[in-house]
Amino acid sequence: MMIAEYFSFLPFGKYAFYVWSSYIIFFVTVFWLFYRTKKIHERIFNQLRIKYEREDN
Repeated sequence: MMIAEYFSFLPFGKYAFYVWSSYIIFFVTVFWLFYRTKKIHERIFNQLRIKYEREDN
């Protein structure tokens, strides 16, 4: 099997723009949600750490 046959699905005919833009939007959204959730988690963790450090003193 030629390597060109492995990538024959890439063009998607006349729907290529719609399909690839949908993939891009999906991956950007998933990355953004992951990044945002990670930052929120770090912020809340730091706030809790500061709160409980004060209570120990």
